[in-house]
Amino acid sequence: MKTIKMRIELTSEQRKVVDHNIDANRFVYNSMITACKIVYHTTGHLPTVFDLNKLGTQMRHNHGYIGSAYSTTLNATSKRVIKACEKTLGGKRHKGERKAESTAEEDPQEPNCSAHFPRYRPKGSFSSFTYPSPNDFSVVTERRKGKKRRYLRLGKVPGLVRCYNQSTKIEGRVKTCTVKRKDMGSYHQYYACITYETEPPVKDETPLPPVAVDVGVSNIAALSTKKTYPNDHIFRTYKKKLAKLQRQLSRALYGSPGYRKIQNRIDHLYEKINNHRKNNIELISSEIAKNFSVIVMEDLSVNSLRKISKNRTMTNGYNDASLGLLRKRITDKASSAGHDVILVDPRDTSQLCSSCGTKVPKDLSVRTHVCPCCGYVEDRDVNSCYNMLQLAGLIGVIWLDPPALLPHREQNNQTPEEECAGTTV
Repeated sequence: MKTIKMRIELTSEQRKVVDHNIDANRFVYNSMITACKIVYHTTGHLPTVFDLNKLGTQMRHNHGYIGSAYSTTLNATSKRVIKACEKTLGGKRHKGERKAESTAEEDPQEPNCSAHFPRYRPKGSFSSFTYPSPNDFSVVTERRKGKKRRYLRLGKVPGLVRCYNQSTKIEGRVKTCTVKRKDMGSYHQYYACITYETEPPVKDETPLPPVAVDVGVSNIAALSTKKTYPNDHIFRTYKKKLAKLQRQLSRALYGSPGYRKIQNRIDHLYEKINNHRKNNIELISSEIAKNFSVIVMEDLSVNSLRKISKNRTMTNGYNDASLGLLRKRITDKASSAGHDVILVDPRDTSQLCSSCGTKVPKDLSVRTHVCPCCGYVEDRDVNSCYNMLQLAGLIGVIWLDPPALLPHREQNNQTPEEECAGTTV
């Protein structure tokens, strides 16, 4: 299952219909939240999707504003409500809320009156609706001015909708289409997210080399081929400009035209930073997934890495690197290309010497690995990549010629302590 997100350009009439569908689905969403609360507090169970669909049908018949919206989008909203309720009822409460202590006298079948439900959506906070079936929309290709162009035909939206992304092909059976609206301050941007089902990926038999990928803040990614992708720290580039705009915003009168103008500029600046980060991730992940058949990565938690952040500059570096998104995109693209991804234990991969196995403690500020036992010198991240290849059992088949491919402890059958004992540094 894949999803293609593309920006769409709407006319004034099409924009009115899309905005009306979004607002009508917002009314239905809030009403279904209320219905779920009533049913849960009465029976202790959530209503089914079928029950909410019947409620949506009654609302569509009784209210002309809701009835003029596309009917099947209300069914998609009912599924959305059920998922939101299951997530909030089954997950953790928000900070500041105390969990009621259970006693022996309480009946387990009695509904929990302090259960947490999703919040109601005020105007402007609900920004999407979904066409759940291919019968409700279609992708149309027409030739205009000598070129084939891709358009969308959406239910109750007059005419054809122009699409920006024309190069990405939709190869598979189309399933759903979600129309999203993004507030940019003085105007809105509209996107269409089309989900389609593809054939299972075929195992790639092309003889490509394996690679280990070490992610971090100084280098977004470092490969065992000694190629590195430095972190350009895009937030640092726009930090002064962003701080200046935020000072102007604090002095402006809330809700005034000048306030909205400055807020619009801040939103665009944040959008520019996010787009730059996403572009870096897409370029790096595409190159790695395309050129290597086996990709070795550390099985680490990005949240754990952020906890060891020593200052705000380092935290901004983690944000610019987008390590969690990078790992996800590499895994997704490698799976689509039929390549394998191996996750290894991240403990001491940057501390051990890949040549002799000696543990060389290093602080985060030390970027070069220098072994006091065997004298091996290498970049810290590249040395970590070699250790990852050894953990994955691929050190004997890597297509490189570094001096540390065959560890000394395997050649002379000595432990790292015995080697250090006989080495003079």
